[in-house]
Amino acid sequence: MLLSISLKLVFGLVSLMLVTRVLGKKALADVTPFDLIYTLVLGGILEESIYDDKLNIGHLVFALFLWAALIYIIERIVQKNTRMSRLLKGEPSVIIRDGVINLKALSKNHIEMEQLRTMLRQQQCFSLENAKHVILESAGQVSVLKKSQEDSYISLMLVDHGIIQDRVLETHGLTRKWLLDNLNKEGYTILHEIIYVEWSAEKAFYILTNHDVMNKDYCIDG
Repeated sequence: MLLSISLKLVFGLVSLMLVTRVLGKKALADVTPFDLIYTLVLGGILEESIYDDKLNIGHLVFALFLWAALIYIIERIVQKNTRMSRLLKGEPSVIIRDGVINLKALSKNHIEMEQLRTMLRQQQCFSLENAKHVILESAGQVSVLKKSQEDSYISLMLVDHGIIQDRVLETHGLTRKWLLDNLNKEGYTILHEIIYVEWSAEKAFYILTNHDVMNKDYCIDG
């Protein structure tokens, strides 16, 4: 029993190393969802075989090498076929282009406005107004090109798709009346047409309406 488990673990380790070679020299941040699936399934095969006495070393070796062969074939097809690569591994999504938000890309990637703000802050961009280009890479990380490197102020999101963020207002001692009065002064009277309102003491208001965004696919690779 112990000998069988030991041998299975050894073969499992060797197989994992082989799969790593098949996938290539990728940093963890560059691993795509399909690469993760490859590894998870391989781990599942190894786990099930270790504690199942009905499965011997031969079964394990066959399953592991068959799975490794399938991975290799898929990777080769993906490298040769651009359309298949986009289908299986995805492609970068342009979230913001030249300072214009792409609502279609946000919806397609299930990203809410607050999530977008979080992504920007993680890239040292603390205001949506200062984002010139934002790209969601196929592996999930975000690339940001800022309009200005001088971005030291933190902004507040006061309106998200026509909905006033009352908790944000209350936390910072602001009121709905103050917000609506200022929006009226800026010429914005119809709340549901406003996509986004950002405010900071340093920069005042940054307002986006339906006319300030785009709704289309924009390809940069392949």
